[in-house]
Amino acid sequence: MTDPDTLTVLGLKVATLLSSCAAAVLSVAVEWRKHDALTAVGSILAGVFVATVATEATIDFLELADKSGTWSHTIAAVYGITGRNIIIWARNASSDPTSFIRQILGLGKKDGDS
Repeated sequence: MTDPDTLTVLGLKVATLLSSCAAAVLSVAVEWRKHDALTAVGSILAGVFVATVATEATIDFLELADKSGTWSHTIAAVYGITGRNIIIWARNASSDPTSFIRQILGLGKKDGDS
């Protein structure tokens, strides 16, 4: 659980917020052409939100509480990237839902099919 000496803002661990935000910003920057201003900001906020909600639960589930310092930063960063993926998936699903469902289920044309 949370160490009493851990720096928090409004009950949220600052290290979790910073590492998830950094990962979300990097993931948006890597694929900048897929984003407009709204999806870029939404992706970063979604990444930080997912990390804030899920990092402690993941650490407890994996029983990494004794080593939480290094692992919490890593897990928060991964969740920061995951939040960005959620926004991209939502945008793709809303623009062409049938194509998105076919892609998820593996239906449709294969490479080399005409």
